[in-house]
Amino acid sequence: MKQAKVVEREKPFYITVPAKEIYQEEVEEEVLVQGMIDLYYINQNDELILVDYKTDFVEKEENLLQKYQKQLEVYKQALEESLGQKVKHVFIYSTFLGKELEIITNQE
Repeated sequence: MKQAKVVEREKPFYITVPAKEIYQEEVEEEVLVQGMIDLYYINQNDELILVDYKTDFVEKEENLLQKYQKQLEVYKQALEESLGQKVKHVFIYSTFLGKELEIITNQE
């Protein structure tokens, strides 16, 4: 990240997504989702990287990844739509564990 071409922090976003993607129910409505992307950057290879910081107390990495899977899929979609570029990697940085965890999103 120190050699990134672009670094952006705390960027708000708004995106409309089908309600069934959020609530896991068969409904046809859409919902407006708003959020704050903690960090994204474009590295020297022009790859778009999304990073979300989490402070949760967790013993297992898998719990953190499962808990925030859907949230980061929405963040990824919002970032791709706003920048017109595919996100190459999505990471959670766990302050409790002191490390980054790559999350595999369903929209790849």
